[in-house]
Amino acid sequence: MPHNRTKDELGHFIKKLEQQALETAEERHPIYIKAGLKDVELILDVGCGSGAVTKDLAAHTNGTVIALDDSPDMVDTAKKILHDSKNVQICTGDAHNLPFKDSTFDVAICNLVLMWSADPQAVVNEMARVVKAGGKVVASLEPDFGGKIHWPENSRVDPIFAGEAIRRRGGDPHIGRKLRALFVGAGLEAEVGIGNQRIWSCEEDKASYMRSRDFYWNVLRKAGMDDSEIREWEEEYLKSLDDGIQLNFFPQFYAIGTKIE
Repeated sequence: MPHNRTKDELGHFIKKLEQQALETAEERHPIYIKAGLKDVELILDVGCGSGAVTKDLAAHTNGTVIALDDSPDMVDTAKKILHDSKNVQICTGDAHNLPFKDSTFDVAICNLVLMWSADPQAVVNEMARVVKAGGKVVASLEPDFGGKIHWPENSRVDPIFAGEAIRRRGGDPHIGRKLRALFVGAGLEAEVGIGNQRIWSCEEDKASYMRSRDFYWNVLRKAGMDDSEIREWEEEYLKSLDDGIQLNFFPQFYAIGTKIE
């Protein structure tokens, strides 16, 4: 899944990935426990990206993590971020055609990967293929922007962040609702749930926005808004946060599949 970003955009994107890894840790950690990651021997991290989530994953297991991504830029970044993670090996490869033999891994896991896959069913099929019988296939976080709830609304900006920007880059903003079908389609016994049960406070939302402000401005510029329009929206948005009335929520789905055969 090439990132399709310029050098400047890539910097903002990597920063956003690192922030997402921190902000979603409380959602992912219970999934790691459910999937039994602690005591397995070999884990495949499919589409490791910058390595920010891989670092967290490696800290939750006594086994070895093989981290794979098809983007040379991301692999180079991951090597830097994971330099001190001694139980991680990094390689380049395509999630749609994994370069591993059948029944190699105890667990194959991905995070925010299926949303960007050209063929998500093929990716889940491949993850199931390389996992041993009785092993687990895990999608730890796949959002569904079609279920996004936001108030106060903004008729210009909300559609951009509720799926338009994802589609523009070739992603599927509704992938979360499709997880069960994808996992069952791969012959897995599937458990599907929503990881994020808590609504953030306005203070948390504001801190998150300010940390990724450059990323959001870049998305809105790409959508055709000029700086004066973005500034007007930002003032409105920040005021609603300072007034304590802003509410943001969109579901983050996970799936844990068990390989039966």
